[in-house]
Amino acid sequence: MTLIAAKSSDAAAVPPAREGEVPFGFDEIFFSRTDGRGIIRAGNSVFRRVSGYEPAQLIGAPHRIVRHPVMPKAVFQLLWDRLKDGRATGAYVCNRASDGRAYWVFAIVVPIPDGYLSVRIKPGAESFAQARLLYADLLDAEARGLSPSEGAAELRRRLAKAGFPSYESFQAQALAAEAAHRAGSIGRPKHDHAPAIRAALAADGIESELGSMRRIFREAVRIALNLRIHASQLGHLGRALSAIADNYALLCNTMAVWIDHRMAETADFNDLVRSASASLFLMNATALLDEMSDTFAGDRETGLGDPEAERAQLAGVAADYRARAGACRMRAAGDAVTLESHLVEMRHHVTGLDAIRMLCRVESNRQGRTDGTLDQIVNQLDRFQQELALCLSRTMSLGREVRILATAP
Repeated sequence: MTLIAAKSSDAAAVPPAREGEVPFGFDEIFFSRTDGRGIIRAGNSVFRRVSGYEPAQLIGAPHRIVRHPVMPKAVFQLLWDRLKDGRATGAYVCNRASDGRAYWVFAIVVPIPDGYLSVRIKPGAESFAQARLLYADLLDAEARGLSPSEGAAELRRRLAKAGFPSYESFQAQALAAEAAHRAGSIGRPKHDHAPAIRAALAADGIESELGSMRRIFREAVRIALNLRIHASQLGHLGRALSAIADNYALLCNTMAVWIDHRMAETADFNDLVRSASASLFLMNATALLDEMSDTFAGDRETGLGDPEAERAQLAGVAADYRARAGACRMRAAGDAVTLESHLVEMRHHVTGLDAIRMLCRVESNRQGRTDGTLDQIVNQLDRFQQELALCLSRTMSLGREVRILATAP
């Protein structure tokens, strides 16, 4: 895993790539540890063998020694942004062996007090193929001048378009898929994380539904503005309609602002969606940290540090992240309860909107004249109300599902 951007002089020292990729098994697991500057301090025999470097070439070298040029800088920008916030992060990474051949991994990078440690497995799930295509697009964009920070934003945008409301959601679902694929490939029982997976998917659905409601409310404000304009054209006959339009727009805007606040980006896992995704990601990450710790028992000839010391540190990190996973799981359940209470309040506001809509229809009929524009506006409000009611019902159902699954044994 590359933790520091490569310099041009590093690339010049790498021999031309041999054809093909470095072979290694789904049953294998990589480990390396660096200090805060990305200098390699320890590793395991899989890392040494697949990278093709001797221990003396790895210890004390920057981890960028294995960086492959097909990796977009945007991925490392996103990785570093998250690591600096103290968040464990998972990502697909293409590394480069000493002979120039490539090898892909799904890497989990964990901040520790004096640096970072990483465990990595061979990827093979469907999300891996999707990531490679995305990376190729980002690499092309960077060649045309896209900056790393702009690329990181584009990566998030593309993931959102693919159905992942946040990077937390993507890394959680990708790691869960890779863990399941790996278990099936080597004939090992899969971890029973089905409730956590379903809870994370339901939480993602909530994020999507909230986004839909926000768009509906914003559209309703536009409809109310049209009603206000039309009412002003009616002179004194439109006074009641003007008041109706103002009240409708005010309530819709209040709801849209609330959703905007709810969906605002945060630096940690404090909201429901991130709590559910964090729980799933940390559960699978903990399983790999445990496995790597156990693997060191038979990995005495690495030449890359003290296996017993690394094993002890891995066990400690695994215990910490196991506790964090449990805390995130309970926080997701609590967030779901809180969201449900907010949605009940929103349902009262929606009922109020429906009453205002009916007043609009009554006022339209009271005027006792054919008004095509006004009828069109009222019909738009009818459709809006129906869409909103369905969206709210789906969101409340997903919230209950997260609460139940997050507390499942």
